[in-house]
Amino acid sequence: MSQDDTPDLAAPQADKVAPEAVALRAQPRPVTRLNRRSLAILAGVLAVAVLGALMWSLQPHRRSTGEQTELYNVDRVSKSEGLDALPTDYSKLPPALLPAVPELGPPLPGDLGPAIVKSQQPATAAYAAPGHDPNDALRKEAEAAAASSVFFRSGGQNAAPVAQTQVAAAPGFAANAAFDPLAAGPASTAAQPADPTAVQNRQDQKEAFMKAGPTETRNSGNLTLPISPYQVMAGTVVAGALVTGIKSDLPGDVIATVTEPVYDTATGRFLLIPQGSRILGKYNSQVSYGQSRVQVVWNRIILPDTSSLTLDNLAGTDPAGYAGLEDDVDYHWGRIFAGAALTTLLGVGAELAAPENRQDGDRVIIAGRDSAQDSINQVGQEMTRRNLNIQPTLTQRPGLPVRIIVNRDLVLRPYQPLFFNRGTSR
Repeated sequence: MSQDDTPDLAAPQADKVAPEAVALRAQPRPVTRLNRRSLAILAGVLAVAVLGALMWSLQPHRRSTGEQTELYNVDRVSKSEGLDALPTDYSKLPPALLPAVPELGPPLPGDLGPAIVKSQQPATAAYAAPGHDPNDALRKEAEAAAASSVFFRSGGQNAAPVAQTQVAAAPGFAANAAFDPLAAGPASTAAQPADPTAVQNRQDQKEAFMKAGPTETRNSGNLTLPISPYQVMAGTVVAGALVTGIKSDLPGDVIATVTEPVYDTATGRFLLIPQGSRILGKYNSQVSYGQSRVQVVWNRIILPDTSSLTLDNLAGTDPAGYAGLEDDVDYHWGRIFAGAALTTLLGVGAELAAPENRQDGDRVIIAGRDSAQDSINQVGQEMTRRNLNIQPTLTQRPGLPVRIIVNRDLVLRPYQPLFFNRGTSR
């Protein structure tokens, strides 16, 4: 058999692959998932931490009962060197030598004092009208300047009293009184500070308040003995609650009731003001811009047996002791924004009523639009100004807790119904 007749051996062929097993895309990266148990444990620990912090923050402040650290060392006190050399008692003191009294000779003519020489001269009667002494006028001027305010008051309301004072005063004092810082007229407006916050802060009044007061080292009042054992002394706080509400738009009266009995200050055994007593007062309806508390004073208390006591305008406070009562404040923002929005809409309508080209348009329409814009602008400014001038409305609901600070001693009697004592209850 020749080489050409040699049969070709069949080449091995690969097996066919099913179409479903062919990977057309790369295998995506596996997704890492969190363990649910770990998430639950982490959430539980976080909730416990937040709850613990909340409980710790709501706990009342506890003061430590331990001894505080002394600011000064009282165990070791340094002694002066001269104290050791002093005697231990008065018997060891050395006898004091009396100073020798010098002997004086006869007085010479030039040794007479000015007072003796003046007394030997003949007395001459002299009369000086009160209020015309120049030294007295200078002294009063210095006192008025020291007590005067730092700033000047503008306005001509004090011009007439100043002129009358100048006419009635002496010529020497009138010239000094003409320049009165408190009575300056409109010409003093140039001396006013440019910064309005300087007057608003009133730092001069704060300094005057700190410096005011008597300079005597001894108190002017003496110890006062109680006139009755049944007294509610000044400084006592009476707890109560409002029976009627308060709305500061108009002035009016307010009624409160005593929620805790009040006993005498000396012993605390005698009931003087029982629970349920009515307290009458009034509130101040003058509210300034930004004020959130209403001022209340109490002027009468009525006990359950209809006996009453007049109070000298005791101040009303909240449970924390802050002056006034605070509950709800209405600044009337709705009226302010409504007025501004209405003015804007009217202005836009007036602007769109005229043609775009002022040269080719009708002059009557253009003039009417300009006049309407000016009128709407003035009306809008006036509405906004009036809405801004509306004072805030302070509202206190019935049942609001109040406190009454007693600033003068109240002399009462142990409470016992009068009608029960008289036997009328039968």
